[in-house]
Amino acid sequence: MGSGAWRLRTVAENFLTTTCNPILKCKNLLMASPRTALELRPARKLAAQEQARNARKSAYQNLVIEAAGSAFARQGIPQTKMEDLAYEAGISLGTLYSVYKGKAEIVDALHESRLKEIHSASVEAEIAQSGPFDALLAGSRAYLTYFMERPDYLRMYLDDGANWGVRNSMDRESRRAAVWADGVAQLASIFERGIADGVFEPGSPNRLARVMLAMQQVVLADWFEDGMSDSAEELLNEVEVLLRRTFCTLDHRQA
Repeated sequence: MGSGAWRLRTVAENFLTTTCNPILKCKNLLMASPRTALELRPARKLAAQEQARNARKSAYQNLVIEAAGSAFARQGIPQTKMEDLAYEAGISLGTLYSVYKGKAEIVDALHESRLKEIHSASVEAEIAQSGPFDALLAGSRAYLTYFMERPDYLRMYLDDGANWGVRNSMDRESRRAAVWADGVAQLASIFERGIADGVFEPGSPNRLARVMLAMQQVVLADWFEDGMSDSAEELLNEVEVLLRRTFCTLDHRQA
């Protein structure tokens, strides 16, 4: 075989071996792109580590929030120190500061957590009703019942001094302010529908929503200051009468 024919045969064999063999082809691709094998593995490891860190932080935050609820109810917010919260949660002071910067942030996180629960319960009750007044009443019942079943948290919220009808009484950047805004928007949508249906007196839906929040605050504060002597049913019946007199048109003020 001549040298030219030999070279041609060698080239053909190399082509068939390296290009048409799928295993060798994959190996060649990996060697040509080392980041495919070498960089993806560390990236996945870093992502898994970040996910684990976030899960640990979230678990510690939930632990601290529950501990704060107990400590604040027992001692009051001003009297409770970060050391007390760490002890209550069963973690070190360093771990506590790794998930929260200070007590003010913990108070805000606690309110955010509780208000989300209240908002969720109210919305669930409201959407189960077809008429706007029934929706308003169901949401109000869920809202008031939540606080009446948790008098320690109610006392803490009242002591904290936020006016539930006025957003300016809260730090606009706080977590609870965002949840508060969601609650107002949900109530405003019910008022808007009720006004269109002739169930509620005309007015600004947003303003009516804030009036309702403030009214419920007064009812809860009076109930608490009077020693919580009224039963839940008595208080809820009283609130239904207030809602009808305050917001409904004449044709819808009677049950």
